[in-house]
Amino acid sequence: MVHTSRATASAGYGQPVRFYKGVAITFLCLTIALLSLIAFMSAKRVEITIVTKADSVDISVPVEVGTNTENAIKGNVTSTIIMFEKSFTPRTTTTTVSPSTGSVTLYNDSGVDQPLVATTRLLTNSGVLYRLKKGTIVPANGKINSEVYPDKSDSSSDIEASRFTIPGLSESRQKEVYAKSTTSLSATGVKEVGIITSDDIKLATAAFVEALKVKANELAKEKYQGDKVLAYVAQYTADSKGKIGDTVDSFTIFGKATLVLANFKSDDLTKMAIAMLNKKIVDNSDILQSASSEPNVSFDSYNSLKNILTLKVTQTGTVNLDPNSLKLQKQVFFGKTEDEVRRYVMSLDHVESVEMKFKPLWNTTVPQVADHVKLTIKQVE
Repeated sequence: MVHTSRATASAGYGQPVRFYKGVAITFLCLTIALLSLIAFMSAKRVEITIVTKADSVDISVPVEVGTNTENAIKGNVTSTIIMFEKSFTPRTTTTTVSPSTGSVTLYNDSGVDQPLVATTRLLTNSGVLYRLKKGTIVPANGKINSEVYPDKSDSSSDIEASRFTIPGLSESRQKEVYAKSTTSLSATGVKEVGIITSDDIKLATAAFVEALKVKANELAKEKYQGDKVLAYVAQYTADSKGKIGDTVDSFTIFGKATLVLANFKSDDLTKMAIAMLNKKIVDNSDILQSASSEPNVSFDSYNSLKNILTLKVTQTGTVNLDPNSLKLQKQVFFGKTEDEVRRYVMSLDHVESVEMKFKPLWNTTVPQVADHVKLTIKQVE
């Protein structure tokens, strides 16, 4: 009886020992497996280098000066109307032969003025005849210079310095009133004159407009002393005082112009232009990286009734991939293979290339631990 009880007690004691021994072994195995998993996960690392290149972006928008509309800046606008003309020389010339004119001195040795009409004859001792070009009065006891031209336009009228009588006067009067030339006179003259062409009119009109712009800028600087002063030719009319084919030494372009003068702050325009550049960037993954220091400004239109000047504003800049974009958060890459990462990154705008280094060698996916993912963004010019 006693022997049986001891055997039973011994058997009952052995079962718990084996149970707890099994539990301990199981726990040890789980611990080893967990530590192995942790070591495995800790060993997985990846370096992702994304190379980007900025792209250009630009806007060209109308901006009003001095109004309260959405696309407007503060400023002053005035207009003025001016009459303007400018002379030009034809580029094409021709040679003309015409009766030449010369100069003589008329003398009056009497005490009475002597009137002489145009075409009055002046005769040399050798019989060569010249005529007065314009009527004149030779003062008593005086002299006066006057232009003359030859009666015949040929070499027979070529003379040296001579004394002239006036056949139209009486013989006694001819002794008191006479003429002298101090230089030789020639019957014909050769002269270079211009011929107005359609190209002359076209080029002169363009130069006329440029002269108007210069005038507008002068007026603007006189009127305004602000940061940004602009002047434009809003509209103009231009006509020529010479016609195509006319032979002239010069011709004149004349007309009327409406000049628009304005001033405003450069910073106001620059801020608006940059804001409009940012509005053009519709992808949240993009960022405006740089912008030209000052926008380009040109004349667009002028409403004379409302006195509204509209400018055409052009601004350029560069846009690139935003390093802080949600599309570049590390979590996006968790669990992806090298091929999956490459295809995803190359689908983004502005990306030139991507390089990856997985560690250790047996690792083929991006670890799901942010600290084990090194993400670098590089930009190339």
